[in-house]
Amino acid sequence: MSTQATNRTKHLAVLAAGLGLVYVLARHRRSILGTLIRTCNLRFPLNLNHKRIEVINSVHESQSVIRELKSHCETFKVLGFDCEWITVGGSRRPVALLQLSSHKGLCALFRLCHMKQIPKDLRELLEDDNVIKVGVAPQEDAMKLSHDFGVGVASTLDLRFMAVMAGHKAEGLGKLSKTHLNFVLDKNWRLACSNWEAKQLEPAQLNYAANDALAAVAIFQKLSADLEPRHFWNLRAVKFDVVRNKIEPFLDVDFTKGYAASLALDRASSSSTHVLTAKPKPKIKKRQQCRFLGTQSKAFYDNCLLEAPDGELLCTIDRRKATWYLNQNLGTQINEQPFTVRLNFEPAGRAVGDVGRYYQTPKENQCVVCGRRDAYIRKNVVPREYRKHFPVVMKSHTSHDVLLLCPSCHQKSNISDHKIRTMLGNKCEAPPFKHSEGVCKYTEDKELKRVKSAGKALLLQGERIPSPKVAEMHKTLLDYYADETEISQELLRRAAELDCRVENEDYCQHGEKVVQMYCDKYGGLVELERLWREHFLHTMQPKFLPELWNVNHNASRLEVRASEGRVDNADLLVAGLEPVVKDS
Repeated sequence: MSTQATNRTKHLAVLAAGLGLVYVLARHRRSILGTLIRTCNLRFPLNLNHKRIEVINSVHESQSVIRELKSHCETFKVLGFDCEWITVGGSRRPVALLQLSSHKGLCALFRLCHMKQIPKDLRELLEDDNVIKVGVAPQEDAMKLSHDFGVGVASTLDLRFMAVMAGHKAEGLGKLSKTHLNFVLDKNWRLACSNWEAKQLEPAQLNYAANDALAAVAIFQKLSADLEPRHFWNLRAVKFDVVRNKIEPFLDVDFTKGYAASLALDRASSSSTHVLTAKPKPKIKKRQQCRFLGTQSKAFYDNCLLEAPDGELLCTIDRRKATWYLNQNLGTQINEQPFTVRLNFEPAGRAVGDVGRYYQTPKENQCVVCGRRDAYIRKNVVPREYRKHFPVVMKSHTSHDVLLLCPSCHQKSNISDHKIRTMLGNKCEAPPFKHSEGVCKYTEDKELKRVKSAGKALLLQGERIPSPKVAEMHKTLLDYYADETEISQELLRRAAELDCRVENEDYCQHGEKVVQMYCDKYGGLVELERLWREHFLHTMQPKFLPELWNVNHNASRLEVRASEGRVDNADLLVAGLEPVVKDS
């Protein structure tokens, strides 16, 4: 074989090997790059060899360290945040140690148990809402600092919110560090429960405290990149302002309450609305069926057309409603594609202005936030707990505020709603959570509970109770049952079955109270609607909203109805609109 032929063969072999390598890299690029990033931590190193721990025992020592932390925050406005304390005799002592770490590896450990007060510069840094304090359950630590030292910690962010937003599991700090940084934090309970008020902290304690705060910052950086996926060769830093806009709704929100509210709302949605999917239903076990009863294999919007008798388009409707008009002999089918029904009677109103055109416009079966088309859930932009207390004219025909979101966006939206509920609760003196005073419909009467406990104990364990305690219980029962002179088995049964609940005179549902306050004090219900719509736009930044969707939709709709004489002045006043003055 000639030298030229041999060289050609070698070149072809090299070319084939190169093409094969390119094919393997292209096909398995995600797993290869993921392994590289996890193993080498190329972008988000938790470089603990270059960390710098500063222990501050006095106000004087804190000044230079706080200045340095503030300078680091000028380029990256995020600090790792954590607290440590001890418990004595079952009671928590004031916070002993405050940890703040920057992205440059500086971790300041403020020994508050020695300082006895929060330095002014440190207070300013904690209260600066431009600097995000990140960790797991940072809201709880912030509440402890507020209770113990009277300082507010602004812009706390639970990293579990970011994990959920990026499609990851909501895990504790240790597991988040292992998953996203490939770094194992020491979570030995002996260190966590060690004496944080000791005169001198051990090196193991210092490392434990510093690593938690440093890991929090590194996890934030990693999850920020996950929220803004890019090509692996793009090594430029993620723009902080972009990330800040996405996480803004979750600042200062307790993850356990916000996430629980999201799950509860998702469960409520599945019972009254449907998770709609274009994919075939998977086969599921009988015991799992209760979790998927809302799944359907059809689109939400059928975009059938409804016409007035003269052929003018009134609105788009679903196929079921169109069929109902036909079955009731209220209309006639005009066309099959698109399915069109023409009414046999004059409707109460016609499509007028942008309000009317909104209902005439066909709607897309896709998530209005991200555009996903294979699965979606109905989202009530103005939640039902408020809408159900609106007057009929404002809670009927409200499809404008029912939008489609994919399951992921639906969950994120529900979590962000928690912040508005809390704000409304504070503003209207209507706590949204069941453990808050005035929210429970029934309260437990302590005297009745004592009587019931005595009756139940004597009925079930009477022989084992000491005589003095028995005598005390007998007196409790006879004091309550004044018409009885002796303790009998019948009396004990009556006491054991006693209902301890009493109706709470101050009870008022959160939604009902908020609606009342907006009617009476805050400009009417159109303002409450506007608040929720603007919140949805700000937090979710939807890219695929239906054409002509508007934050002032109901106000415009009511004004059209008022001009046609189809709404009462009383309803206009409740809505916050000017009543119509009739000509004399």
